[in-house]
Amino acid sequence: MTKTTDPVALAEWVVIGRREDLRPGRPWRTRVLGQPIECQRLADGALRAVEIDADGRHGAPLQARERYGHVWVTFSGNPRLLLEIAEFDEHPPRRYLGWGGVKVRTSPQRLVENFLDMGHFAFVHTDVLGAEPHTEIRDYQVETRQALGEVWATRCLAYQPKASSAAGGGRDVEYVYRTSGPFVVLLYKTAERPGTFDNLGMLVQPMEEDHCCVWGYTLLLESETADSEALHFQQSIFQQDRLILEHQTPRRIPLHDASETPARADAAAIAYRRWMREAGMRFGIQPKAAEA
Repeated sequence: MTKTTDPVALAEWVVIGRREDLRPGRPWRTRVLGQPIECQRLADGALRAVEIDADGRHGAPLQARERYGHVWVTFSGNPRLLLEIAEFDEHPPRRYLGWGGVKVRTSPQRLVENFLDMGHFAFVHTDVLGAEPHTEIRDYQVETRQALGEVWATRCLAYQPKASSAAGGGRDVEYVYRTSGPFVVLLYKTAERPGTFDNLGMLVQPMEEDHCCVWGYTLLLESETADSEALHFQQSIFQQDRLILEHQTPRRIPLHDASETPARADAAAIAYRRWMREAGMRFGIQPKAAEA
């Protein structure tokens, strides 16, 4: 695949790695939106990113920046604003844990929708994030913030046998979901201390339309669990999702037909798809049957 021409995708800031992955003297090569790129940290700590042409030579420069423990690039000279995550200003006392990148053979939109889906908890993450007979998804609120390109789902409640690595038993957990553009989805989840929320993020690097690298982070408020245990919990959950995602067909998301009919419980995913459809997104989208 060559670089996409989709202006919606090209205007996004995309994560390509953790900040510690880019070290002086060690160029970082990867793919973003179908385009090979190289990013390197210079001796003074600055970042330089460029496209790589078919002969392996440096091409057009890209904007690159560090934020939220990761390195981001964009192909646009006038990109969409990078989202603000206020919880990073609370670190400490929040504890930052980063993980990734995990390659997944699916579209970025499938990854985001899976993250938004509470309906699979009891069947994919059995006895951890869900369990039968607690399979009903209660009504929740969805709001699209057009000016920011964000969809928020609030008052999402789910019974979880083991909501986190530190959880001592089953309980109702409140979630707030936030998608920012097509490739970033955040979760605010009831923490162990009542009235507080941990913050988790999944930052999708779309290498191709149906091949992604996934990066993630957690900002924890509790301090009892070892970093290794908390990371293992998050990674084991994602690996369970990965098995399902790589068997979903089509890999790209259909926006324009009735080949997939979302249920009432999928209100967040419906709003996410509506945002992409109204934005005119093409990258990662399954064409209409007449266009295929």
